[in-house]
Amino acid sequence: MGKSHLAARLAIIRPEIPIVSFDSLKLKTDWQQRPRPEIISSLDDKLKGDAWILEGGPSMLPQAIARADSLVWLDPSEVVRAWRLTIRPWRSIGKTRPELPPGNDDWPIQQYRFAIRSLKNKSKFQSYFSDVFQNTEHLEKWHCRDAKSIEGLVGKWLGSAP
Repeated sequence: MGKSHLAARLAIIRPEIPIVSFDSLKLKTDWQQRPRPEIISSLDDKLKGDAWILEGGPSMLPQAIARADSLVWLDPSEVVRAWRLTIRPWRSIGKTRPELPPGNDDWPIQQYRFAIRSLKNKSKFQSYFSDVFQNTEHLEKWHCRDAKSIEGLVGKWLGSAP
């Protein structure tokens, strides 16, 4: 289960809590990125609410962590990550995934460039998240490496539902 899928699953359990997607804030159409000040401003606006589910990569994490009460790190094995990144573009070829703004259709070449970059930078991301985990005592933290740990998180979320 990936970040977007987990966020959608949590939102089904707690529909009153909105999902905020980094990608929806960062992208215009045709995979063009918005200017960083615009992204930061949009994220600030989205995080003003009492509760939210923020999903996406690490680029805006420092801005969100100060307002968060929990942090989930999905950290599957290298084989699982490579498999997911390989099949993902074929699941939504020519369509825009729900977490993206309109006009950002998935095509394998674009997604494989992202996948290669993502796999190449894995140790950098792991080191970054490890540091974040160690330096955020105020947060409830979930380091999910497999389906069992994700189900534990979902179970806890279910228990917190009104």
